[in-house]
Amino acid sequence: MKHFGLIAVAAVFASCAALAAPQGFNQSAVPSGPAGFDNQAPNTVKGVLESAYDDQVVTLKGRLTNYLGDDRYEFTDVNGDRIEVELDDDHDWSNIAKDQLIEIVGEVDKDLMSTSLEVKRAAPAKN
Repeated sequence: MKHFGLIAVAAVFASCAALAAPQGFNQSAVPSGPAGFDNQAPNTVKGVLESAYDDQVVTLKGRLTNYLGDDRYEFTDVNGDRIEVELDDDHDWSNIAKDQLIEIVGEVDKDLMSTSLEVKRAAPAKN
């Protein structure tokens, strides 16, 4: 009877270990954390245009280079790529100027045919 009890206990432990092991994953790769948390937001205009998703918050460094009308401006990053940004007229933007190196924090607005940024915060960049 003792052997039967030991065999039963060993079988229970073995089946629990087999069921707890992830199925279909590469066991040789050591995960660095939960999936989806190591994705970094793009920090260039090109990155925003290529891989950002709608409503993603991004931080870019560059200059306001052109006024497009209403509260829309052209933002040119340090690599020379351009994107349309919206500076909400309810906010005081007097701390920044045309062609001044600034850092903006904005929310991506991705439509069917265009991508722009709704600027939440802008400040002179620290070199």
